[in-house]
Amino acid sequence: MKRVLIVGSGGIGRRHLKGYSLTGRAQLAIVEPDAGRRDEAKQLFGISETYTDIGEADLRSFDLAVICAPANYHVALIKRCAEAGLNFLVEKPLSVTMDEVDDALALVRAKNLVARVGYVRRVADEVVTLRQQILEGKIGRLRLAYLNSSQEFPKYRPDFQRTYYARPEMGGGAILDAASHLFDMLIWLMGKPTDVSCLFDRLVLEGTDTEDTCLVSIRFESGAMANVTINQFQKPNIARFEFIGTKGNLMLEHSTLKFADDDSGKWQDERDFMAGLVPTEAHQARFRMQADAMLDAIEGKPCWLATLDDARDNLRVALAAKQSWLEKRIVSL
Repeated sequence: MKRVLIVGSGGIGRRHLKGYSLTGRAQLAIVEPDAGRRDEAKQLFGISETYTDIGEADLRSFDLAVICAPANYHVALIKRCAEAGLNFLVEKPLSVTMDEVDDALALVRAKNLVARVGYVRRVADEVVTLRQQILEGKIGRLRLAYLNSSQEFPKYRPDFQRTYYARPEMGGGAILDAASHLFDMLIWLMGKPTDVSCLFDRLVLEGTDTEDTCLVSIRFESGAMANVTINQFQKPNIARFEFIGTKGNLMLEHSTLKFADDDSGKWQDERDFMAGLVPTEAHQARFRMQADAMLDAIEGKPCWLATLDDARDNLRVALAAKQSWLEKRIVSL
């Protein structure tokens, strides 16, 4: 059993609490300043070891921390873990600015810690299979990608106006909160980004200071290009990611992976990776899979979860996207 400290027991913290509890490999403790949330987490997950502040916990007594506080606190918490020699997984995005990010990452490297970032799509079977087929050359050389992830966000998070999402300084909005998942997928599949352009705005959603829509274009070191489209007000829930190579295309639509290498207009090799599953349960299962991957990593096993360097590139793309629209120019990273 590994001693795991969950820092923050809000919505994402609870997903991690459930994920780690389902592994059967973790003894859990929590840091939660809100008494109500703390008591609820204790009751839901049978936790007896709780703290109101991370300073109360003996970090050296833990094997792993999972940082689930708002993104504007991530860098400070990363430094606390690194100074104590504590391995950690930090939720996305890595931060909301580049301030002190490089110092924190240098400290983690100096301590030789296992550290990853919680982009949970990396454990999804359909995304892992997509990546493997690209690496195996099924579509030839990958040159272009179109990603559209759009939905009626208030339906899924009716409290969005009262959460971090409403505040850009806490990492809310379509770019830092939602698009960063897609940026991570692109970085994993297409490599290091080099140039970014963007349009964004709050077109519909009221009661926030953040954008609900973004159109982001990215170029990569390989010369490949990608376009990311998000709006958070439309009624249909769309998640359609197309990867275009020199020999064919792969399309991931929600959990269904498709392939085409001709102009017949028909997709081949269609497979729904969630066939027969309840989507909400399957999504929660990914947090158990991510927890197992992280526990494997601290035991010295290979780990494909996003690295801090991946997340740094991701954050630079997000910040460049905002800079691009504000300054009306393409931003080179």
